[in-house]
Amino acid sequence: VYLPLVILMAGCAGNSQQTQPWMGSLRHELNYLGARNWIVVAEAAFPIQSRRGLRVIKIEGDIPDVVDAVEQVIEEKHHVKPRIYVTSEIGSVPYDYAPGIKNYRKELKEALHGRETVQLDNAMLMRLLNDTSKTYRVLVIKTRTALPYSSVFMELGSGYWDAESESALREGMEKKDVKKR
Repeated sequence: VYLPLVILMAGCAGNSQQTQPWMGSLRHELNYLGARNWIVVAEAAFPIQSRRGLRVIKIEGDIPDVVDAVEQVIEEKHHVKPRIYVTSEIGSVPYDYAPGIKNYRKELKEALHGRETVQLDNAMLMRLLNDTSKTYRVLVIKTRTALPYSSVFMELGSGYWDAESESALREGMEKKDVKKR
């Protein structure tokens, strides 16, 4: 269990996502994560809570590259599918106060490959993480990105069972219960 963390914490090496040593460790880690777990690809100053359900690793990569890599690994795993959240503040951060923010937004959009994102206030996302970590595991991957409100949050859901399937199941069960009465 600790060896993968040591490799993951070693950081990114090389330019290709496939040659980064932490990719194998991330694959291993994702074998254990399932629905209701979260992954946060975090900026350098992301606050870390001292909570049992929270696991933090540090890598020497930038958020867009790490998001792209995490999504690649999730695609390989068919048991989970992410719902991606970004802070609503990120679109309003001015370049004058955060040089590089325009380029970051462009790179993040490319890294998401057209995947839909949900925008929520940063304070709300932090509350969600706090509540989630009381019951489920949250993996925080801290990066070297030094831009405000740039963290990307991924709530994992089942990769083989969606809300529509769940609704159909519940509806069918309800109909059976009504017939029994």
